[in-house]
Formats: sequence, C-alpha cells, structure tokens
Amino acid sequence: MRNQFGLSRSIPEDIKRQVRQRCGYGCVLCGGAIVEYEHVRPEFAKARVHNPQGIALLCPTCHAKKTRNFLSTKRVLEAMERPAAKERGFAFSDLEDHKTHPYIILGGMILRNCPTPVEVRGIPLIRIENAEIDHGPYQISASFFDQSGMPSLLIHRNEWQVSSNAWDVEAVGGRITVRTGQGEVALRLLLDPGEGVIVETIKMYCGGYLFEANRGILEVISPGGGRMSFTQCLADNCAVGLSLN
Repeated sequence: MRNQFGLSRSIPEDIKRQVRQRCGYGCVLCGGAIVEYEHVRPEFAKARVHNPQGIALLCPTCHAKKTRNFLSTKRVLEAMERPAAKERGFAFSDLEDHKTHPYIILGGMILRNCPTPVEVRGIPLIRIENAEIDHGPYQISASFFDQSGMPSLLIHRNEWQVSSNAWDVEAVGGRITVRTGQGEVALRLLLDPGEGVIVETIKMYCGGYLFEANRGILEVISPGGGRMSFTQCLADNCAVGLSLN
C-alpha cells in the first residue's frame, strides 16, 4: 500500500531501529514491548518520507485507540517526548501462563522439570517456581547478560523486561532479539507460549563464565580457559539442570 505521494507502508529496517531506540523499545504511552509503528507527525497519508522523529511505537491497544480516534495526536506527541519505557528504564511484556512445568532449551541443552535449570556459583540464572495457588501458573524468573556482563533481558515471575538503553531490541514473531551492535546478537529467545522458552542464540558473560549458544550447540568457557560443549543433552527431573561453580 502506498499513500498519495507514493510512499510505501513498509518502513526500512534502519528507520525502524532508530524509532525503537528513540522510544526505548516500548509503547511510548504504556511501555509495553509488543509494538507497532505509527506515523504521527505527519500522519502516513500526508508523509513524503519515513521520518524516524515523527514515528512512534504503540502497543496494539494504544494503536487501536489512536486510529479509532479515542486517543489524541497531542497526547501521543507528548508521550514521544517522554516515552514510558525511557521513564521506567525498561519495556516489558508478560509470558503466557504455564499450567505445566515449562521446559528450557539452552543451545544444545534441554532442561525439563528442573526447578533451577541453570545456576552459576550457586546463584540461579533461571528459576522456575511452582504455582502460588492450586491450578495457577508456574513462575519463570531469569537473568540474561551480554558479552560484557551487562543485563540484556530479565524475566521476573513471568514478566520479561528489556533495558531502554540497549543498542537494539526487537520482538517479532514470538522471538525477542537483543543486539549490542550492527549484526551483534547478544540474545535471541523464541517463546513457546504456555510450554517453554528456547534460547536460540546467546553470548553471555556471567560469574567468570562465557556462554555461547547457536544452532543447537552450547559452549561454556570457564574462568581458567576450559571449554565445555553440550549438544543434544537432556536434564530431566533434576533439582539443578546445569551447575557451574
């Protein structure tokens, strides 16, 4: 689809990234991390170019309010000056409730029915807690870091959060991708709603250990330089799936 000036609805990827960076990777109004792109100043029908300064990130609910005239352009423009995620420090969204114990796949490791799938020096990197009430959801908490040891994504009791100061974050098609630079993927998660979490790619430094996972292989380099590789490994019904000390 094109407007009267021949401008396509398709926004170039580099422009999208600039919009994400400026908005802190969340809806400018509520901070939700599942977002759509809205031409605000000017509106798409009057736009001649895709100007990243005039495009906002809006969650589907806020986007619907804007397009159906339940939300003013003035209010969105005000929010673009002080995006909610920037004010809070992170954009966020919820995982779908897990009625059964969620699985975790970390590169070449499958971790099932493990309350602590991964720990480093006795501190859980991923923790799964039983439901607080009968028939309630399991609670996933996790901490992921980049190659310099800075947090890249946090999950706190089924709410995932990404820093508004990250270089780039994109949540599309069930995947959350965190980048530290052009072509540098620090983390790529694939969510299996209601079932589990798949860590497809990671470059993480934590507790002196370097984790690298890609294409079904997990490699861990210890502080002393030792290297461990995991391919098609399964931990099932273990209190701790992978413990590094």
